[in-house]
Amino acid sequence: MSVYKNTSFVLPLQKKSTKGALLTIKSPAKEIESTNRGILTVIIYLCSPKKIPISNMKKIWILAVLTICSVATQAQEVFINADLVSSYIWRGMKNGNASVQPTLGVEWKGWTLSAWGSTEFRNENNEIDLTLEYEYKNLQLCLNNYFYQNEDEPFKYFHYTPRTTGHTFEAGAVYTVSERFPLSIGWYTTFAGNDYRENEERAWSSYCEFSYPFTVKGVDLAVEAGFTPWEGEYADKLNVVNVGLSATKTLNISSGFTPAIFGKLIANPYENRFYFVFGISL
Repeated sequence: MSVYKNTSFVLPLQKKSTKGALLTIKSPAKEIESTNRGILTVIIYLCSPKKIPISNMKKIWILAVLTICSVATQAQEVFINADLVSSYIWRGMKNGNASVQPTLGVEWKGWTLSAWGSTEFRNENNEIDLTLEYEYKNLQLCLNNYFYQNEDEPFKYFHYTPRTTGHTFEAGAVYTVSERFPLSIGWYTTFAGNDYRENEERAWSSYCEFSYPFTVKGVDLAVEAGFTPWEGEYADKLNVVNVGLSATKTLNISSGFTPAIFGKLIANPYENRFYFVFGISL
């Protein structure tokens, strides 16, 4: 990966080539841009209201991968872990049964780039998520690319036709009040991908969540409540879709091995459903 160190991969936002390609790669011999600029260029381009040609989506993700490689060579921390869960519940919705969920990421100067996956033990329901996050003081900003494949669908990761793709793209922000009062308020909105209402209009599916962590006798607890403000992926109108209580206990088995077990009670008032999830983090 060191071949990409200190090398910039920049998307020109105005000038296009005769073939419509929007990706150029600068050689190390030319003027080198900062990695921060490369990351910010990806964010600006993906969030642009201008429609991104499907043929250019692969180039954008090549840029993202190369940016990750550049950041990884300078990373302050590289982390990898995995969860085993009895069922996969996300924002009050059941997305799968018993699953293994690995995470791989790098942290660098307030930026975090990570990949997260979920694969069921029995069926072939797979999910691969990519996240770019920036944290400054009490504020976190993120871009998420969710890709979900049902067991009866072919695996087509680079298929981006809006109404048939398995991808959705989401922007979010989380604000934490303070360390002494760690109430967090998060807002997430889907801005691209397969997110449409029955009338074929873009849904702009959104989710708002309040969460508060605390500790009781060595057990980390957290309460959360989330709602959707309008019709979209989560409900057909304004509604509370997630109320949860989680508990996590770290097991100090040895100095180099400290897995954690966790349980979570989750209610979805809109769907009239209740879940209990158990898992272990390695």
